[in-house]
Amino acid sequence: MAERYQNLNPIYQEILKAERLKNLMRIAKCIENSTVGVFETTLDDQILEVSVSFCDLLGYSASQISQLKYEQICHPDDLSAYYFLKERLLSGEIDHCYLNVRYIREDGQIVQVLQSTDLSVDNTKEPNFVNRFEDITDWEQTAKNQRDADNRTRYLFENNPNPMWIYDIETLRFLAVNQAAINHYGYSEAEFLSMTLQDIRPPEDIPRLLEAISKVSVGFTESEVWRHCKKDGSHIIVSVSAHTLIYNNRKCELILINDVTQKMQAEEALKRAEARYRSIFENAIEGIFQSSVDGRFLIANPMLAKIYGYESSTDLIENLTDIGSQLYVDPQRRLELINLLKEQEDVKLFESEVYRKDGAIIWTSENVYAVHDVAGNILYFEGTVEDITASKIAKAEIEHLAFHDSLTNLPNRVLFRDRLSKALNNSSEKLHSYLDQMQEVEIKLIPPLLAVLFLDLDRFKLVNDTMGHAAGDRLLIEVAKRLSECMFESTFLARMGGDEFMIFVSDLQSVESIQQFAQLILQSFEVPFFVEEMALYIGTSIGISLYPSDGMDEDTLMKHADTAMFRAKERGRNHYQLYNHAIGAQVMEYVAIENGIRQALERSEFQVFYQPQINLATGEIDCVEALARWLHPELGWVPPNQFIPAAEEHGLIVRLGEWILRTACSQTRSWQKNGLPHIRVAVNFSVKQFQSPNLCDRIMQILAETDLEPQYLELEITESLVMQDQNTVIKMLRQLQSLGMRVSIDDFGTGYSSLSYLRLLPVSKVKIDASFVRETPQNNEDAAITSAIIAMAHNLNLIAIAEGVERKEQLEFLRSHNCDAVQGYLFSRPVPAHEATLLLQAQFK
Repeated sequence: MAERYQNLNPIYQEILKAERLKNLMRIAKCIENSTVGVFETTLDDQILEVSVSFCDLLGYSASQISQLKYEQICHPDDLSAYYFLKERLLSGEIDHCYLNVRYIREDGQIVQVLQSTDLSVDNTKEPNFVNRFEDITDWEQTAKNQRDADNRTRYLFENNPNPMWIYDIETLRFLAVNQAAINHYGYSEAEFLSMTLQDIRPPEDIPRLLEAISKVSVGFTESEVWRHCKKDGSHIIVSVSAHTLIYNNRKCELILINDVTQKMQAEEALKRAEARYRSIFENAIEGIFQSSVDGRFLIANPMLAKIYGYESSTDLIENLTDIGSQLYVDPQRRLELINLLKEQEDVKLFESEVYRKDGAIIWTSENVYAVHDVAGNILYFEGTVEDITASKIAKAEIEHLAFHDSLTNLPNRVLFRDRLSKALNNSSEKLHSYLDQMQEVEIKLIPPLLAVLFLDLDRFKLVNDTMGHAAGDRLLIEVAKRLSECMFESTFLARMGGDEFMIFVSDLQSVESIQQFAQLILQSFEVPFFVEEMALYIGTSIGISLYPSDGMDEDTLMKHADTAMFRAKERGRNHYQLYNHAIGAQVMEYVAIENGIRQALERSEFQVFYQPQINLATGEIDCVEALARWLHPELGWVPPNQFIPAAEEHGLIVRLGEWILRTACSQTRSWQKNGLPHIRVAVNFSVKQFQSPNLCDRIMQILAETDLEPQYLELEITESLVMQDQNTVIKMLRQLQSLGMRVSIDDFGTGYSSLSYLRLLPVSKVKIDASFVRETPQNNEDAAITSAIIAMAHNLNLIAIAEGVERKEQLEFLRSHNCDAVQGYLFSRPVPAHEATLLLQAQFK
């Protein structure tokens, strides 16, 4: 009830009207003990028990009046006073109250009565109000009535819970204030009575105040909102109701104050919240909706309309009237959603395919909540919708990429192993069934149930080196297509990486059938592959392992197929080879090389040889290239082209490279200390070394440890190294160059982007690959390439050095084309450090 009658201002406006104060409370004391009529009302103002005099006064029968409420017999202008005093009775602030009110008779006439109301609380029945009244319409005004009315008016003024005061309209001085005003504003009564209205107003509001006072008229004024200042300096917002009266023979205004600061702040906060909600609703990046149980949208924001392809929220609501059949591709999804909501009230991330207005199909994710009534019945649904079509597509692509090769779109190693494992499970069941029938038969004698084929392309590196990686990639794509054409129902093809492919064949009938299949693949490679309009003839070597004779699990079968492929290549390439244990034994030597590298480092089996580079202008050695050699205790000298790739494969190349660098730097510094001329030492660096983020720091540390100045170290890199990560490598090379070291490109001319990136590389020397020098000058094409590289290097202010110089005619050709330096067997093979020392001593005596 308090909420219903929270606006108290009109109460006091009515009570304090001058024309009604004449009658108010004059005879209250007389009525208290002499009641003319009585009626009871409930807390909700329903009239209950009535006296005969009450019926006579209003002209209703007892049955008629018992159907009425108090508000139907009370004059509308007097209701607010009644409601206010009723609230005070209920709150316990007063024990009883008096009202000078007007009743409306059944015939429409108005009678003036003095009403006394008490709250009756009886444990045997519901609380109710007992109202006593007396008709005072024709009473004469007596002095006693006036005094009683004055006393009651003063009581109402002094005990009013809201601040009230009287001020002189002419001087604006306070003439009277109630206790509520003193408490609320913080001024004492004496302070109030020494102040004017201007003292409690902000200075900027004074002009408006004076203008409002100049327009004061007789009677009530509508409530207005003002700012007031409290004693502590804080400002409050108040609703002011006023009534003119004569007080102490002065024209005054009686003021009723209702502090609405919190109310205004709450309303403002509510407006801001509503604005924020509206903004969120209108501008949300997710669709927001309310929908009925029968499948209609009740509310939809613009984003929801956009998601479903409608021009506006109204367009969506008016046209999409059956969500289940019009929206969902599978109408059952709507039923599934509703059933879930019945079970758990809210559903999150409910994904469905839905139709847009134009018929396109998209994926959406819904978060939906069911709103229930007090009885637990679903009133409607509300929630959000997000278009997840793009993420669905991306997720599918990611899943595809996770299990497929990005270049050829074939299954990758991960998917191959997974499918092979499942195929082996099926084959295992067949094997057990076969063993149960045959009993005590050797595994090797059982016909093959599954085969694994390992394919490695022949001469693929040559294509990469001569035509570039782009051409190599194109060739791999064509190979994948060719192999796919050879597949049939029980085969599974995958690219394992590089130029390696694997196939497994399930449901085999015989060894001959897998041999025929391998031969079919080899025959398909007899037709040339066309790359960049060039016909390329390449072959493939195939290794085959069989289940169960060659292995019982995927790892063993894949390993043995790899071993068989290795033997197929040894046979001359473009062959297939079935695995047998003899092949495994022959591969042991290669495995011994791989596994022996780590021990070789520990046992100091590696050595550094040096091959001089001759400056053609001076005829002197100005640089030596450091080359690693390995003397295996059982295998003897192991060629670098065997142990270097193995070191890279086993992650030992960085460790080996650092050992070579430290040894070469230490030897160079030793030559300097022994009085030999200061020459540079060139050291090869691999791709994996350049992938180390602290390479520059490690090189400088080794130079510091060996006491060699950076200017005497030359780093040899290959074009393929630069192509691995151009930006990172170029940045690192520039840093090394800035520290004083030189950089040269080894095997120049064999890469696929030489001319494009050479100008970007911070290098000082290019080494012409021995493959071009070998047939120079008799081979016109090689001679042309060699001379072109020399000319290009000079145009870029680079030094050109030729590798693999073994004959005098090669030297003369290079000299005639102004090649700067040469390196090769014509001058010296790579030699141990002590022999290199003799070469330097002989030259610089």
